[in-house]
Order: sequence, then C-alpha cells, then structure tokens
Amino acid sequence: MKNLIFLFSALMLWSCSDSNKIMDQMTDIPGGKWFYNQIADYPFQVDDAGVYYDFNLKIRMQKSYPYENLYLLAHIKGPDGKVNTQRINFTLTDETGKPLGRSTGSSVNYDLPMFKDRKLPGVGQYVISIEQNMRDSVVSGIESIGVKVRKGTPVF
Repeated sequence: MKNLIFLFSALMLWSCSDSNKIMDQMTDIPGGKWFYNQIADYPFQVDDAGVYYDFNLKIRMQKSYPYENLYLLAHIKGPDGKVNTQRINFTLTDETGKPLGRSTGSSVNYDLPMFKDRKLPGVGQYVISIEQNMRDSVVSGIESIGVKVRKGTPVF
C-alpha cells in the first residue's frame, strides 16, 4: 500500500511539471505604483524555430485597482536586434465589475494569454519587455507583473 501511495504521489508531481515552459518570471512593483518608465525585461532562449510559442502575461494586483482593463506595450527583441512592438488591452473584470482573475485575500492574480502560436524567426536569445500604456503615467494597484513563455505546436 505504501508503494502505491508513493507511486501515485510521484505521478502527480510529474504530471504537474510543464516541460514546454521555457521562461516564467515575475517582477515586483515597488509600492504598488507602476510608473510609465518602469519597463520590465524578460530574457529567454529559443532553441527550436520549428514550433510556435505562447506568451502569457502574469499580474498580481490589488482588488482596489481602479480600472476594468490594462493597456500594455509588449516589445519582443530578437537575436538580430529587431524589435516588434504591439499594444495589448487586457480586460480584467466582467460586466458587473467582478475581477476575472483568481482572488487571494486583498489581491487578484491573473494569467492572461498575450500571444498564442507566435512564430519566432530563429534560434537565439530573445527579450520580451512589458511597459504599461495607460493614460496615467503612474498606475496604482499593480503589485507584480511577469511573463510566461511556452513552446507550442510544431510549425507545418
């Protein structure tokens, strides 16, 4: 019976690992105030240009965050030095104002799709940079931000 419990536990731990994840990092925002010039950089290595990549934005914010959405600029710099920039709007609440993320105490955690099935031009070192792009130069209520990059499906 002990062997069966051990085997089940080991299988559960193994199934929780994400072998396709190539980067998952968070950056704390001091004082919960994200200034427009605070740009978070997340380097990651691409070893396979034959697959698509999925990018998720990770945010931890206070429930008192005053907006229903969050506008960001995502800059992806490739090994050749070229930068591709895209403005993205993330909806954070439903139509009643209830947060769509996972609530824990006075905070809400989000893991939001940013880019799905993104083809990267080649192997090498990349950097994705996240910049707040709201109307206010300081956005209050953001505790931390981050990015997760995973290998996706093969390119055909």
